Amino acid sequence: MEINENFVPVTKECVELEELDDGCILYDTEKDDVHSLNSTATTVWICCDGKHSVKEIVNVVEKSFKSESKPVLRDIIKIIKDFSKKKLLTQ
Repeated sequence: MEINENFVPVTKECVELEELDDGCILYDTEKDDVHSLNSTATTVWICCDGKHSVKEIVNVVEKSFKSESKPVLRDIIKIIKDFSKKKLLTQ
């Protein structure tokens, strides 16, 4: 799966989110797996709703965390690739 700034990620419905003060816990009900995310990855996860492209997610993260664009794009793509490797996305 190629992930670039135009890619629109979608989370699996079987993954439940429990927000914490500094991130969240994801629970995959199909695999009985638990994943811990920091606050940046949580923001990315919430935006993986099938409505936001990677570029739009970068904009949300930049506004939320006051970051510079180039490192953010690389980091967001890395986070989304990690979600994909863990089979947390539908596409």
